[in-house]
Order: sequence, then structure tokens, then C-alpha cells
Amino acid sequence: MSSESETTQTVRTTKPRLRFGALAIALALIAAACGGAASDTSVLGGDDASSVDVSNAGEESVGDRVNFQFNDFDGQEIDFSEFSGDGPVVINVFAAWCATCVAELPDFETVSNNLASDVQFLGLSFQDRPEDSIALIETTGVTFQTGFDTDGAIFSQFQGLGLPTTVFIDENGEVVTVHSGVLTEASLTEAIEEDLLS
Repeated sequence: MSSESETTQTVRTTKPRLRFGALAIALALIAAACGGAASDTSVLGGDDASSVDVSNAGEESVGDRVNFQFNDFDGQEIDFSEFSGDGPVVINVFAAWCATCVAELPDFETVSNNLASDVQFLGLSFQDRPEDSIALIETTGVTFQTGFDTDGAIFSQFQGLGLPTTVFIDENGEVVTVHSGVLTEASLTEAIEEDLLS
């Protein structure tokens, strides 16, 4: 089994009660892993990834209504509520220094084009240099809405345990699923159909 599949965890559950211990552990792991962000290929990635417990990835945020603001790549401040009411949303959190994020972005672009009439896509650059994020989007050909999560506060809200992380939000603006790990065109399409369009 590859290390990418070992770090992948999808959570499907009803809204749990808040567990501050799990949140603290998740944030500590993210902070530790991001310490060398410029040289790391992915948060919690590599051969040691199987030793990381990701069983609670995203569990705290499932069922929560999403609310945040971000700056897009043109410097405009956008409120996530602008996406609400227009159907489900898929948020992909990525970074230019994360090799697996870079690898999956073209698949996200394909699926966003295939399902444009059913689902909105938003990409958020996590603790990345703006110039690197903009270059990555240009290189990978991504055309869906993108913005910055400069301080990691949005990512923390979703309780992801590594990059890439994908958040599936229903038409009511509530988190349905948080997925930490790589998604291919096929697995992303399947997840959207199962979690958002069924």
C-alpha cells in the first residue's frame, strides 16, 4: 500500500460534539509538519505517514455551517456566503510546496469542468507565498475560483490532518465530508456523486 493511500482518511458521520483534545492534537501535528513548509513535499507525507493517526480527520467540522472570508488571487476580499445557495461546493486546500497537491490539481480542474452545472469549486492556497500559488494555478491550468488561506485559519476550521485536504459542502452550506489525502478524477467524481449529488 502506498504512503499516499495510507494518509487518506474520509469522514462520514453526523455532527459530533466538540472535542478540544482532538483539535489541539490536529493543530499541533499541522504546525509541526508545516515548520519546514518551503522544503516539504506534503504535510504529514512521506514514508512515516502510516504512523500518523488520521482516524479523526475532519470529524469535528462535519455538520458545521461554513462561514469565512478570503482574498482571491486578484486581492479581492470574498465572503464564502457568496457561494451559499448556489448548490454544493467542493473546497480543495493545496500548497505549491506540496507535490501531491500539485499532482491532483489537474484532476480537480477536469471534474470542475465536467460538473460545472451541479457543483462549485474553490481552491485555497495554504500558508504559501502568493507568487508560488499564482504560478501553480497558471501551470496546472486551474480556472475555478482560487484564494489564499495565508494564516491557515480556514484549514484549521475544517480539521484536516494534512495536505491536500478536500471539503465537501452541501447546498445548505454545511460540511458533509472532509477528506485528507489525494483524490483522482475518478475518486473525486465518485465522492461528489455520493456525498453531494445523491
